[in-house]
Amino acid sequence: MNIPKRILVVISGRHTEHPALERALKFAEFNDVHIHLFNSIYEPVMELTDVLSSEHRKEMKNQYMADRYLYMDTLADVLDKKAISCSVNVAWHRELHEAIEEIVDELEPDLVIKRISADASTINPFAMPVDRHLLRYCKAPLLLVRESLWVKNPILAAIDPATNDKKHIALNHSILEYSKMIAHITATQLHSVNTFETPSIGPSMEVGWANIDFESIKVDTSNAHKSKMQTLLKEHDLLSNPYHVVEGRADIAIPKLAKEIDAQLLILGTVGRTGLSGAFIGNTAEHILAKMNCDILTLKPPYNQK
Repeated sequence: MNIPKRILVVISGRHTEHPALERALKFAEFNDVHIHLFNSIYEPVMELTDVLSSEHRKEMKNQYMADRYLYMDTLADVLDKKAISCSVNVAWHRELHEAIEEIVDELEPDLVIKRISADASTINPFAMPVDRHLLRYCKAPLLLVRESLWVKNPILAAIDPATNDKKHIALNHSILEYSKMIAHITATQLHSVNTFETPSIGPSMEVGWANIDFESIKVDTSNAHKSKMQTLLKEHDLLSNPYHVVEGRADIAIPKLAKEIDAQLLILGTVGRTGLSGAFIGNTAEHILAKMNCDILTLKPPYNQK
């Protein structure tokens, strides 16, 4: 996996620190990259048509945009001094996620980096925070980052080696190659994880299920997943790295393991469930995001993968 060359960095407001930009600079240490700094603003006061004339609204919008470009140019100056190619764009848009999706369609970046929103932990079928929306619809690899910098903590790659679905098979390979690349530039250890679920017996199932050995099913399933995981890791020269086969729901087991190994980054795939099923069931990546305290990088299948 090559280091991304075209990186879109979403700048969130006027902060003294920009962890998304710091992550982009890490990639710049190992490759000639172009960093596109992007910011979207919108002021609801502009909707006061009964109070402000169209001329006043136009003048205010121009002033807002000029002020934000001035701030963004100060960030670009820092990159210029580091001899890093960069560009700046400020959009006027009511919805941040739509503005980001539009600039992604226009620029086709290799990677989008954004600070995790304060509302990212919200799981509400009737309201979709910006980050959850991007997890579903952003076409480019998406890196959502926390405040802290990358240090020497492990990276965790979540894969599904037991799948027969072509999209998920492609995702497995992309996840492992991307994980290897980031582990290299951060000089950190790479762990991989696979979760599986087995049927469990409850009080209402005791009658008629006595001849089924659930423990044997669990052991056999675990061994099957472990074997397939070893085969996949071997393909990517990762068999000597730590790997984990864990029973349980992915959205519970993966955050638990990430906390145990003190991971600084989780890399996983998402197929972007949409429609009513997406609204009410959600995606594994979204539920994991709500429970993680580290950075998350999500990848999607190739566009032409059937």
